[in-house]
Amino acid sequence: MKIGLDIHGVIDTNPKFFAEFSKAIISSGGEVHVITGPKRSAVEADLKTWGISYTHFFSIVDSVDEDAVRWEDKDNPWVDSEIWDRRKARYCKEHGIDLHIDDSDEYGKYFKTPYARFFSKDK
Repeated sequence: MKIGLDIHGVIDTNPKFFAEFSKAIISSGGEVHVITGPKRSAVEADLKTWGISYTHFFSIVDSVDEDAVRWEDKDNPWVDSEIWDRRKARYCKEHGIDLHIDDSDEYGKYFKTPYARFFSKDK
């Protein structure tokens, strides 16, 4: 099984659960793809601190042409929403993801891959 997990609004709302969940998927022979917006370098320390296990990492910012990214500040990239909103869906389709878990309705409408809209009681 190949699972896609978003960070902001999903993993970061319950890191203890997602640490156990990700370990269970991988230990049963599956793949966990962290599929998120920010650069890998901006979130890698958090994933390690939370104990998130993953086999693949995909960043929207890292995947687009450098000219397509504007920086509001060093931690806040901006990419045209038409590019941004479709990018996760394309990654999931290309990599045969069985289920992607995300907190945004905007992304879901572009998915052919099964997509679970995650709701956190903390939001």
